[in-house]
Amino acid sequence: MERLIEVGNGSVWADDTGDDLPPVVLLHPGTGDSRIWDPVRERLAGQYRLIRYDVRGFGRSAPPTATFSPLDDLRRVLDELDAGPALFAGCSMGGGAVLDLALAEPGRVRGMVLACPGISGAPAARDPDDEPDSSDPDVFVEQGLARWGRAGRDPLVVEQLRSSVRFWLNWGGLLAGDGNAWARLEEVVTPSVLLLGDLERPSFVPACVEAARRIPGCRLVRLPGVDHFVPLRAADAVVEALRSLPH
Repeated sequence: MERLIEVGNGSVWADDTGDDLPPVVLLHPGTGDSRIWDPVRERLAGQYRLIRYDVRGFGRSAPPTATFSPLDDLRRVLDELDAGPALFAGCSMGGGAVLDLALAEPGRVRGMVLACPGISGAPAARDPDDEPDSSDPDVFVEQGLARWGRAGRDPLVVEQLRSSVRFWLNWGGLLAGDGNAWARLEEVVTPSVLLLGDLERPSFVPACVEAARRIPGCRLVRLPGVDHFVPLRAADAVVEALRSLPH
């Protein structure tokens, strides 16, 4: 069921299907919106309660009007949907939100799949050939493909990048930092799997590898031929990782 959920001084679009089945919460990256999870949802339909939403300014959610906390919005969505404890799968920005939640309120997170997570407080990803972000939407998408879409120009990947342009060109400065998970990785008590593509942006890889090493019990899975768009490129691997976690 689709609905709008009030989050502080704004609202987000959310989708919740599966009623009384075990809950799985899917959190999208900053390079797209919640549609990136469509291949995963197709594989899990009828087996789990599937929850996803678009972060403010992405997809079907309204743009932010002031600085906002992704972690606070996540909490609000979970409260409104009475979802928890749950399994989580988060990609990039979404993985960072899951990790922040697991550190702040571990009782909410039964297990988590971290797909190339963007970890709060981690070193910034920047490659030697990076150019300054363009203010032209079309050029911005091409830059995104070069940095994050190294597995090929799939139309779904292009569509995801196009959906993220308006946020980063208009409201990126309103995204609040939610902490410093990087300094606290050893404190994580949540069962975890970290998925990392072999075609991930080179400067993004070291932090992910180190995170998998430092998070107690975390299992690192390397995905051949996969870039930053893990839910689109490797949906079966995401499903396998979710099913491997304690239910």
